[in-house]
Amino acid sequence: VSGNTSASRVVRNQTRNWILGFNHFLGKCSPFEAKIWGILDGLLVLLNKGYKRATIQTDNLEVVRALTMEEQVGSGITLLRMIQRLLCSEGQWEIKYVP
Repeated sequence: VSGNTSASRVVRNQTRNWILGFNHFLGKCSPFEAKIWGILDGLLVLLNKGYKRATIQTDNLEVVRALTMEEQVGSGITLLRMIQRLLCSEGQWEIKYVP
């Protein structure tokens, strides 16, 4: 109703056991922005906890395409560039679309 959004994520291990969860209040933003904020926050939390490998799952195909397309690296969207740099430089990450 208010138009405010938050990014909420859960981190699970390979046997799907819960490791941690988090929320990030974002204020007003698009669903696309909320998804990429959630991915960025999740990557930073994982790196902070010492994890260097994960499968990132999202139900937003637009986000998957934006993060996996090489021509997006030079795009003007700062959040996308930050995530792409982390994906390229830190560990082994897989982005997966899950409808």
